[in-house]
Parts: sequence; C-alpha cells; structure tokens
Amino acid sequence: SGKTFTMTGNKENPGLNVRVLTELFRIRDERRLDTDISISLMITEIYNETIKDLFVTKQKKLDVKQNPDGSNTVPGLTEIAVHSVEEVLKAMAEASGNRTVMATDMNEESSRSHSIVQVKTICKSKKDKREYVGKINLIDLAGSENVAKSGVSGQGMKEAQNINKSLSALGDVIQALVGKTPHVPYRNSKLTMMLKDSLGGDAKTLMIVQSSPAQINVVETLSSLNFAAR
Repeated sequence: SGKTFTMTGNKENPGLNVRVLTELFRIRDERRLDTDISISLMITEIYNETIKDLFVTKQKKLDVKQNPDGSNTVPGLTEIAVHSVEEVLKAMAEASGNRTVMATDMNEESSRSHSIVQVKTICKSKKDKREYVGKINLIDLAGSENVAKSGVSGQGMKEAQNINKSLSALGDVIQALVGKTPHVPYRNSKLTMMLKDSLGGDAKTLMIVQSSPAQINVVETLSSLNFAAR
C-alpha cells in the first residue's frame, strides 16, 4: 500500500507525476529564449497482459512495436499535448478514472494493473534548428501479491498471477542488464517490452519501494527489498 499515492498524491501533497512535470515546465520556461520545448503525455495501464489506453473508454487492440533504432512504441496510443500543470492534472484525473482497482483483504483500493505515464519532450534549438526527443516513464507498479493473505479468487486470482508474472519478468530484465548478459528477456512481458528503451543503454532508472513496518507483513517487505536490490 502507498505506491499509487507516491506517484499520484493529492491536491495538498502532489505525487511524483505532478512534481516531475512541474519541473519540466520550469525548465521549459527557463530555456524559452533559445529552445522551443513541447511536452506531451500518454497514459496506459497493463491489465492481465493487455495494454489499455487510459484516455479512451472504447478500447482497441494495442501492441508494442520495435522501431528501426531499437526503441519501442505503441502505435495508436492517444498522445495529449500539455502546456501547464493544470492541464496535466486534468489529463491525469481523466486517466485515473479509467484505471482498474478492486478491494482485497490487504488493500481496499488495490491497483490491479501497472500504470505507465509516458512523458515525451521535443526540444528544438532556435539557433541551429536541431531537434532532440526525450522520454520519461513514470510507473506505478501493481504490488506483488500473496493471494493467501489478500483473499482474492476467480478474476482477482488471475489478475494477481499476471501481476506477479510481469514483476518477475521485470526483475529478470534488471538482473540481466546488471549482469551484462548477452540476452535480455524483454519479450517475456508487455511491461518490460514497453520499458525496453528506458531500462537499458544510457537510461537512468529509479525505484521507490513501499514496505510495511508491521511484523505480519515481514515476508512481503523482505520480498520487496530483495526485488529492488536486484
């Protein structure tokens, strides 16, 4: 519990998503004289290994495609240009309303999917007209789940299995990158395929771990810390 609040926060205490974009707008305004910077958002969730566009209610089949330069994209995903923090808040509120949650014995609003806020920046130099494209992925991972404690069954059980499988795939990818193995298993999950160009190469990755101080949750806490240590 706490991962979604860390990323989204509330009006009084904004989460990382809003704080990162606030800083991007500050940099945009600071560099206005010599650089044109445009910022856009794409917000998705990966639910039961299916990619969903959170800006639309009528879903279509979406898949990850590899570009010639090795980066990955999701053709057909809604991309919204944003010009202020207010527009960001409005877009994120719209997307949040379409996200999949359910109550479990451990969390009354348990995220049943991974949420990915993709921030795309295009910087055009006014002097030499060069264009640079940047990307930030802000991810709210669904938590790994001990089904015996969360008390889920049926559809909830299927969701938990897919969540745990994709988290395991992410851990395997991180371990392969750290160990510099020749094959990195990005294709084992939609999550790792979407994040491919944000995990390897020159990308910087930061993971924030939510852990419980309660003795009853010590197994989950150790599991979370071990996952992050990979």
